[in-house]
Amino acid sequence: MPFSIPMRKHTPEALLRNVFPPMLATLAEAPPRDGKSWAYELKYDGFRAVVGIVDGSIAMWSRNELDLAPRFPSVVAALSKLKLPEVVLDGEIVVLDEHGAPRFQLLQQGDRRELLVVFDILWLDGHDLRKLTYDQRRALLEKTLKRTPAAIKVAETLDTTGDAALERAKKSGWEGIIAKRRTSVYEPRRSKEWLKIKAINEQELIVVGWNPSTHSAREIGSLHLAVTGDDGALHYAGKVGTGFSYKQRVWWKDELSKDVIPATMVKEAPRERVATWVRPRFVVQVAFTEWTSDNRLRHPSFLGLREDKEVGEVVRERVSGAGSRGSEKGVEETPAKKTSPKKSSSKKSPLPPPPSASRPPTPDSRIVNLTHPDRVLYPRDGITKQDVADYYAAVSEPMVRALRDRPLAIEHWNDGIDKPSWFHQDVGRGAPAWVTSIDTPTRTTAHKSVRHLVADTPETLRWLAQMSVLTVHMWASRGASLDEPDWLVFDLDPAKGKGIEQAIAAAIIVRGLLDNLRLPSVPKTSGKRGIHVLVPLAGGYTHEEANQFACSIGAAIAAKVPEVTMERALNARRGRLYLDCMQNAYGKTIVAPYSLRAIDGAPVSAPLKWDEVTKKLDPKKFNLRTMPGRLAKVGDLFARVFEERVKLPELK
Repeated sequence: MPFSIPMRKHTPEALLRNVFPPMLATLAEAPPRDGKSWAYELKYDGFRAVVGIVDGSIAMWSRNELDLAPRFPSVVAALSKLKLPEVVLDGEIVVLDEHGAPRFQLLQQGDRRELLVVFDILWLDGHDLRKLTYDQRRALLEKTLKRTPAAIKVAETLDTTGDAALERAKKSGWEGIIAKRRTSVYEPRRSKEWLKIKAINEQELIVVGWNPSTHSAREIGSLHLAVTGDDGALHYAGKVGTGFSYKQRVWWKDELSKDVIPATMVKEAPRERVATWVRPRFVVQVAFTEWTSDNRLRHPSFLGLREDKEVGEVVRERVSGAGSRGSEKGVEETPAKKTSPKKSSSKKSPLPPPPSASRPPTPDSRIVNLTHPDRVLYPRDGITKQDVADYYAAVSEPMVRALRDRPLAIEHWNDGIDKPSWFHQDVGRGAPAWVTSIDTPTRTTAHKSVRHLVADTPETLRWLAQMSVLTVHMWASRGASLDEPDWLVFDLDPAKGKGIEQAIAAAIIVRGLLDNLRLPSVPKTSGKRGIHVLVPLAGGYTHEEANQFACSIGAAIAAKVPEVTMERALNARRGRLYLDCMQNAYGKTIVAPYSLRAIDGAPVSAPLKWDEVTKKLDPKKFNLRTMPGRLAKVGDLFARVFEERVKLPELK
């Protein structure tokens, strides 16, 4: 191989300066036609990391030369175990979900399962390898990293066609694939010799403002976003209001309040009375379904803050004509200017601390150790307590957003779903001291209250997994306003022996009536055969008012639709669907969105789009294994309940 002349030893930082900036891929619409000339890898969704190692000393930089070592000490510890005198590796720091797919949200949440996936080798023992072909470098990489610690792995290559590789990425919930020309050298720029083809749309965007939360002055409700256009100006790209944890919403409000400006210079920005505009300082990553004709994001969902990206780098990604079946002009980025690495510090880094590190230390440090993590809770599916804990971690953002501040009732299956469960409302002294609880006055016994658990952190969800809690039921109201529900609900319960098709037919009728009243509605499966239809409420309504309105609607439907009844007694239903409006009363609960159900297949209560409520709806396809991938694709559909709060019309 045509190696360069060996040079004397460098420091790891000097090695990285020699090879920067890293090579970047160009977006393409589809895999290249001349498929045999290309190698394919799955696209990893994380932080780009270029690593220099010299005799045990390690430097690890992002693509814009941010020092990543303090942020990912577990990866550095794993790299220190590599017995390599002098090497530069190129890769991505990621966290994998329970299906083995990378999830940027988990990386942002401070999940400690980070690993470095290495896909290239640029330098080895004094030899600059960048002029070798991709195939030559790949062979050297596999030989050099034949044995690695658990936190380091070599990126998998896909021995298949580009179309088959992209289909695999789609089915597995990956962001997409990377196509690399086998004869390509490593270029210090964005190149069409590497192509990225996306299965899920994601885009980096610039934060230019916020709208307030409708239920807390401490939080943002949504972020206004922009990209840099061809004219060098900022152009409005829409706003994102889903995908945030409670702590992130509070953090954004505190941080953006430092950057307020009287008016925005963003082109095409909307005139919103409630908007607060800020100077551009932060870059975020957002998933979305498509760009609209007026250059707005459709159905965006916040994935995380990109502390490794600069505002000046952010342009709208467009499809390249090279190597693809598309014809749009590609966008080239200016290579990063060589500077000394930016040191991470709590003052300079904009990244909020991960949840586990953002609270004051306590004697138990809020660490939940699973006992018997291999205990099987779903025997026919082989799903263990560890699997349940991993699922709660994967869906913690939207689940905590729905549950925070709410009294909960929980169901335990300590010995698995084949054994009896027990229902738990009054947590009393059974929970750790750090778990939040709410005292709720009863309306049946004077001067008596019940202490309910509140799930307001990922750690609390992990504690629920430790306690083998598979189903979570939630109130419609919050601790600060127990008498005021956030929604009213129609609980559609099919008759004994009937399937979800009976609930589907009833849900469509309910939606039609609500549409006539110009009321928004959000459907979700119960996780079994039922469907819940929720109407988000403006503040100020009581449970009694919500109950009365829902029952008036239910009575009107039952009077005209013979297949629907409001009879509570089972023997009086006679094969008809039960439309339950009484779940709107004080203290009543419904199964929480994303909660598991204790039946085979581990289905979950899944928020839906209305166009999914058809005869083809199968509640079992929304389960422990599929829901994290669905969230990455469609976002948190339940968030609409908090965004479209309305006043109820008077019924005549």
